[in-house]
Amino acid sequence: MSATLLDKENFKINSSSRTIQDASGIVNGKKVPIKVKVNPEWDVREYVSGVPAEFIGQQLFTFTAALREVQKAGKLLPADQQAVHDAIASISGDTELQKYKNYFSKTNIQLVGCYASGLHVFDDVWVRAYYRLDDGTRLNLNATTRGVARRDETMGYSVRVV
Repeated sequence: MSATLLDKENFKINSSSRTIQDASGIVNGKKVPIKVKVNPEWDVREYVSGVPAEFIGQQLFTFTAALREVQKAGKLLPADQQAVHDAIASISGDTELQKYKNYFSKTNIQLVGCYASGLHVFDDVWVRAYYRLDDGTRLNLNATTRGVARRDETMGYSVRVV
């Protein structure tokens, strides 16, 4: 069975001993100070403060970190965009858009944004969710649209697993 984004929660790893760092985020289009926990490898970041309360504790992984941590947990990333497309097609709804909205609701997608490594800022908070796929691409989701973008090793995105 290929992995899909039908899980109800984003994947997380233990972060109890992580260092808290000052950072910048874009929330509702405005740059704001935030705090994040960072792992020793600097490839997993977790929201601590400065973002909407429901996003506290959400973690963003580089591609290498996602593969490493998911493998440690004995889980899989969604294989590619087709796995997600198939999951959406299996959801009830009269139109493609209605199926997608039902999928979005059923899977509790949270618009936690991403870590834009080139800018050293947390971006698209409350606007978009990004998920790692096993083929190295990323899935971009918001309330009405989805898309897949090229591989980017260093950006921080959410992870869902089977």
